[in-house]
Amino acid sequence: MDNAGAILASTVTAAAALGFVPVAIHFRLFPLLCHIGPTATAEALKKASDEGRSEDQKQTSPSCLQLIADTMFAMAGLGLVDLVDDDTYGVNALTRHMISVPSSLDGMLHFTTEPLWAAAFLMRQLQDTNFEYPFRDKRTPTQYGYKLIGQDRFVDGHTYAIMHMQGRMPSFNMFMEGKFGKFGAMPERVRSFGYDLDTALQSGKSDVAVVDIGGGRGEMLMEVQAAYPHLKKRNLVLQEYKPDIMNQEALTITHWDFKDDSPQPVLGAAIYSLTHIYHNLPDLEAIRLMKKISDAMAPYSTMLIHEFPKNVVYGKMHATMIELYAGRIRSSREWRQMAALVGLQVTFEAYPPAGEGLVEMRKL
Repeated sequence: MDNAGAILASTVTAAAALGFVPVAIHFRLFPLLCHIGPTATAEALKKASDEGRSEDQKQTSPSCLQLIADTMFAMAGLGLVDLVDDDTYGVNALTRHMISVPSSLDGMLHFTTEPLWAAAFLMRQLQDTNFEYPFRDKRTPTQYGYKLIGQDRFVDGHTYAIMHMQGRMPSFNMFMEGKFGKFGAMPERVRSFGYDLDTALQSGKSDVAVVDIGGGRGEMLMEVQAAYPHLKKRNLVLQEYKPDIMNQEALTITHWDFKDDSPQPVLGAAIYSLTHIYHNLPDLEAIRLMKKISDAMAPYSTMLIHEFPKNVVYGKMHATMIELYAGRIRSSREWRQMAALVGLQVTFEAYPPAGEGLVEMRKL
């Protein structure tokens, strides 16, 4: 029997079902299902949710059995839980993953809120601008939607700035710590591609072994230090726009806003590392950042780019980066074109089916 029509309908109705994901997270339905499970009815989930909330919480967001049941049915449609019968739901591999990687719940909240908002205004912006494309920094469907509804304070802000004003960054930062799952610590992951990290780290004539640009709280640098315990605080530099001093005893933590006119302040480091930074940037901004790093690099320096590969697995992520940030996931051809524009060349690349790939660039 040809089920192409059913698959097509399931695909294009996913957006509406995704809208219920924040409801499931708000009422803690995924962890409760895992706790009660392996199966539970909507009624049992509602009862457990109510028991775990304060009276104030129940007053401000009262649960409704029909809402819980419809939310869980939508989650089953998305494959996030199993449908046992018309009112009973079961734990599956994705449900268990959410609990073993708690940051994934924050990621689910993020990626079913901002992207759904932006997606609703994508076609409208294209039509109203005579299909002006690609989008520019701070001129994506995210900002255009707020313009149409008269929310002027969000119209000129970067998506991250908007999230900050809305109080959503703490959840996003929790997501960034563990994302949807780890693909191994950085040293082991890049070695698995056949990359010679030992030589790259030892190639510098500077005290600085690694500069992690936009590295959050320094999780990646801590992984490097664990693999190379001889590297001290002065050898590992974390650069952030608003740095967190959480790991200040182990790392050199500095402020750098690569979006302003200031050059890269650390010259001649062995490695300049960027993880999931370029995919948030439109091409012109990405090239501008790459040029700043190229100018700071010595002949022995390397730039290591950790990004998702441009394959079908990350097609939806590619669309998300476009609609939120005017960014994109890039292919080998695109990386090589960008490198050539700033006096660099791609000297190593690996694109696994899933997880962060690796692109190394060096001076021409």
